[in-house]
Amino acid sequence: MKFPIKVICVGSSLFLSSSLYMGARTWTDVKGRQIDGEILTKTTKLVKLSMKGKAVEIPLTKLSKADRDFVASWKPSASESNKKQQTKKLGKPSSAEVEACFNIPWPKLVSADVGMEIEEKSGEDNTFIYTSENYEFVSNTKLSKVVVKRFAVLFEATRLYVQQIPYASMKSYRKGANYKVMLFDTMSSYHRAGGPMGSAGVYMASKDMIMVPCDSLGLVKRGSSWALDYDKTNKTLPHEITHQVTDREYYVPGARGWFSEGMAEYIAATPYRSGKFSANKAESAIEQYVTSFAKKDGRGRNLGKEINAPDLRQFMMMSYGQFTANGNFNYGLGALLVTYFNHYDGEGDGENIKNFLRALKAGKTGEDALEALRAGRTFEELEADITKGWRKRGVKINFG
Repeated sequence: MKFPIKVICVGSSLFLSSSLYMGARTWTDVKGRQIDGEILTKTTKLVKLSMKGKAVEIPLTKLSKADRDFVASWKPSASESNKKQQTKKLGKPSSAEVEACFNIPWPKLVSADVGMEIEEKSGEDNTFIYTSENYEFVSNTKLSKVVVKRFAVLFEATRLYVQQIPYASMKSYRKGANYKVMLFDTMSSYHRAGGPMGSAGVYMASKDMIMVPCDSLGLVKRGSSWALDYDKTNKTLPHEITHQVTDREYYVPGARGWFSEGMAEYIAATPYRSGKFSANKAESAIEQYVTSFAKKDGRGRNLGKEINAPDLRQFMMMSYGQFTANGNFNYGLGALLVTYFNHYDGEGDGENIKNFLRALKAGKTGEDALEALRAGRTFEELEADITKGWRKRGVKINFG
């Protein structure tokens, strides 16, 4: 067995009910070697895993007994027929609809409905299901509707923020789609279900689902009930929510890494309070978050005002495994690049990055897609433009 790159999309720190619903875990073969992957399907002899974006079939006889037992107890979260029905119901947007979304104005203030209603019902295996307008939260612990409403507002606001950025991320426009989120009362239950060690939450792309422990929602246990810690801020959640509502075309080589993580960092670092993202303050907030530590919560990448960066082409084309291997630096630099292309490049209208995304939607990848971003410039000329753009704002980027 090989040692593939993890297929879990990670955020600023890494990010559901029981393992019967989730198949993400570290797998061990009979020789003790390990791989990371997530179950797609199983038979009496084989298990199909999603690893590094690819489906791989592994004979059960090659897995450890613990893994074979896990496979035996695992059940899919939804049938393939249900997934197909949902896709058919949602439909595919027309090219005119996509283009219209590229041409919306940049948002200044994004507000979610703080008066939303939360529905509650009992789920299987002693779980509790809470539903907001667009999200379904499955929890292994009972929560009050008031508490759920507080964090559901953040989920709904983040979806709206992604929708209102002129990136034409059409997935964020789905209405009543019930994006799936699974909640855990303890970190140990989160880890037992496949949550990565040392993580605060994770978006599982193959299941289109977020896993998150209650602590990462800002919840604290007081007696037998849960309450919200109002002093606790959260940048992990908006990051992972952004991944969940971003179009899959934006995760291909040439974009996955610097753009996909940089965009999620851009959203997460934008000032947020009580259902509102202050998008007009995003640029200065991101600069502070990347170069130092945020004043409010002390969190940040702390890369400093002078940053020695790798060759730009190399950075944009590196594999996702390479990108996450130096996560703090690369996520921060990705956020600075996304901010530059959003607001400082060309006429400051984000047209070049939108052309890049148009190219991705047209099926281009790698340097073919990046050609639209360069807009006739060599990578060296683009490096110079980025350096000049950020130097005006007190940040020096030295590409090597």
